[in-house]
Amino acid sequence: MRTVIVTFASISIGLIGGCKDSAQSGTLIGAGGGALAGQAIGGNTKGTLIGAGIGALGGYIVGNEMDKDRQKKQQQQQANSPVYQNDVESQRLRAENERLRLQAENERLRRQLESDNDY
Repeated sequence: MRTVIVTFASISIGLIGGCKDSAQSGTLIGAGGGALAGQAIGGNTKGTLIGAGIGALGGYIVGNEMDKDRQKKQQQQQANSPVYQNDVESQRLRAENERLRLQAENERLRRQLESDNDY
């Protein structure tokens, strides 16, 4: 039984390197930890499987929250970045310039229409 636990732990550690986010890593770590705890508490396969399932669920929840927190921090850093702020300001200025250009064009066309109506 000890060999099975060591083998399972080794495989789990190897698989963690292939995870793309904390939710996946948390699921694997939780499943491994839960399986070990289930085996220690129950001493049978049923306890091991229940522990693995509960651990996987808990690990996923924790890992998913870590991913959300990381994404939120990245968005805040981007919003506070001078490059991002300059880009937003540039977009605002371009939109304002386009509005003024269209307003001037509209005024020119209105005057042209009025002068055509005078004839």
